[in-house]
This record gives sequence, C-alpha cells and structure tokens, in this order.
Amino acid sequence: MFLVLYRLALDICYYFAVVPNYGYMGFESNSDITTYAISILMYLAILPTLSLTINRLSDFYLLFFVLGFLAPISSFYGLSGYTFFPFFISLLVYSIFYLLTRRPLYRIFPDFPVFVEGKYFAVIGSIVLVGFLVFWYFYSGATRYLNFDLSKVYEFREDSAEVANIGFLAYLNSWIYQVINLFLISVCLLKRRYALFMILLLVQIFFFAVTGHKSLLFYPFLIFGVFIYFFKRNGTPLIVFILLSLVVASAFILFVFDNIWPLSLLVRRVLFVPSTLTYDYFSFFSVNEMLYWSNSFLSSLFEYPYDKSLPKLIGEYNGTDSGANNGFISSGYAHAGFLGVLLYAIIFSFVVLALEKFASRLPLWFAIALTVVPLRTAIISSDLFTVLLTHGLILTLVLVFLYRPRLPGSLQVPEKR
Repeated sequence: MFLVLYRLALDICYYFAVVPNYGYMGFESNSDITTYAISILMYLAILPTLSLTINRLSDFYLLFFVLGFLAPISSFYGLSGYTFFPFFISLLVYSIFYLLTRRPLYRIFPDFPVFVEGKYFAVIGSIVLVGFLVFWYFYSGATRYLNFDLSKVYEFREDSAEVANIGFLAYLNSWIYQVINLFLISVCLLKRRYALFMILLLVQIFFFAVTGHKSLLFYPFLIFGVFIYFFKRNGTPLIVFILLSLVVASAFILFVFDNIWPLSLLVRRVLFVPSTLTYDYFSFFSVNEMLYWSNSFLSSLFEYPYDKSLPKLIGEYNGTDSGANNGFISSGYAHAGFLGVLLYAIIFSFVVLALEKFASRLPLWFAIALTVVPLRTAIISSDLFTVLLTHGLILTLVLVFLYRPRLPGSLQVPEKR
C-alpha cells in the first residue's frame, strides 16, 4: 500500500508542481491514458520482488533501486509521454539484479580466509590516512579556500582541487573523505564511541569546507540514520512510509506555504533528475557515436569521439550546460548500448553479492552503512567503473573483507608481524 501511495504521490508532485515550475528543464506532460496505465502496471509487477523484511544486503539495495530510481522513472515515463525503451531497460536491469542476487548464486562465493588482525589493520590504516589528509590540506594551502557557506561552494571548488588533488592524490583524497572517514564513523557507532563519532563528524565537515562537495555533509547523517533505523528493526514498510511522508510534506509546504525549495531539492533533484538524465543519455547515444570506454581504460584502443567530457556533453545536449552525471544504466548505454548496460548490471550484481558475502558476519546496519554511499552513487549518480575506482567501491570491498570477524572453527590467515 505504501509503495502504491508513494508512486501516486510522485505522480501528483510531477504533474502539479515539477512540470509547471521546471518544464524548461525537460519535465513535460504529454502522456495519454494508455501510457500511464502501462507505467502503473509495470511498476506494480515489480513490487512482489521486494521483501517485507530486510535480512540481506541485497534486500536493501533492491528496495533502494525501486524507491530511488524505478518509481520515479516509471512516473516520468507514465506522465511525460516519452519513449518506453529507457524505462524498459531500467526494468530489465532491476530484473537481472534481482535474479542474480538470489540465494543459489550467493553460494558460489567461497568462504575466504579471515585475517586475524584484519580489523585492526583496517582501523589503524584508516586513522593514519584521515590524519594525512587533514595535514595535507593545511600543508598544500587548500585551507585558504575554506568555506562553510553552501551557496558559495562552486566559487572555491576548482581552486581547492587544483591545489590539493595532485596526481595520485586526486584518487586518494576522494577515497579518504568518501569511504575511509565514513568507515571510521561507522566503526565508532558500532563500538558506541560517540565522542570519537563527533570528532570524526567535525573532520568530515572540515573536508566539506575545503573541497566544496555538499554531499560530504549528507553522508554522515545518512549513516547515522541507517544506524538508528536498523538498530532494532529491519522492516521495509516503515522505510517506504518515511520517504512517502517526506514527499507529501514537501508538496504540502509548496501548496500551503508557497515554498518550493523542499520539493525542488527532494522530488525534483534527488528523485526525478536521474530519470530525465537517463532519457537524455538514451536519446543522445541512440543517434550518436558511442564511447566504448574510450574515455577510460580502453583509451589506447578507441579514440574519444567528442571534445567534451561525457557529463558536459549531455549537459550541453539537454540545454542545462551542467555536468550531467548519472547512474550506471545511463553510462553503460553511453559506452556500448544494450551490451554496455547488460555488462554493468552483471558487474553491479556480483559486487553486491561479494559485499553481502563478506559482510554476512557483521551487523546488517553496519554493512549497509559501509556500502550505501558508493552503491547509491552507482545507481543514480556515476559510471560504475568510476564508482569502483574514484569513488572507492573497491576500497569499500577491501575494508569489509578486512573488518569481518571470524567464526569459531573458521579458516584464519595470521598476518606477518
């Protein structure tokens, strides 16, 4: 019931608020009753795949996939009147993800040995790296661009990156503030070290002030929310109800108080923008040359065919002139069409399975807290290979592998001293 109401709330917000106020951004309403009915029926068809309780890591990300991407894109397709193909491909990717993360395939991953002191190595190494980044920002002079004003982040971001992100540090710095410090924050919550949690939260705020990336402020609170919610419960309905309430509240604030900011931030930007960008990516690369990873690891085999980066290319195409990053479905299609999407869907599914296998001995909330940032990014914000490397999904896999506890009688590999 909550999932159906959530979809209807998105429809109402899109038709009565997003289209009238942001139609110039590609949010249109040219649908008919048949298209709308198809979108509803296809959405209802996937709901039985969701579990009423979240007992596995994949259960959570199936739910996230539906709430964060499939529900909005089904609403967008049903009301915009655009082509069925991108919505169909999105449903197909979800189906692949669902089928590949079922129990029989889970068992193909062997029981890897547990390093006796792996968790201490992970924690101490993380502390050293966080300390290094704090030192480096002061030493490099990046702190002269320190800014806590959310409205001015874009004024200093490039200047700060030019000073601090030199060579390999462009990757290392990103790993530290997107993965490693968040790992330490999660460990503090796990061990109930709330004083250390507050210190690391201040460090994360410092990282935001230097880098100008607003998402860095959001991540710790996302982790804390996961900790609070899953500490004593694991039900799906309450998660859906909370998100439904936020959507309804944002609409209420608009229609009653004439304040569009909450609806613009949550409903338009977080939920519907990935849907419109998916259609932009499919529209552009259905008639233009695909990339075949010529802008990354296959650059030696293929020449990149454009004079702009992929996000800038799509931003120019849709008229926003912004950096239009989007999730792995869009980027997979940009690289190799349907085959690229299929490849990304399989890789993403097996990464989630590997994380689930390694985290099976950890509290569920802790496993979600460690993985929610990179996996969320892969679904709605960035290319999958970029998430694996730049956004630290591979590093997350390593940290989960090292931190997992051993069971009595399990295989151990002692570390050399």
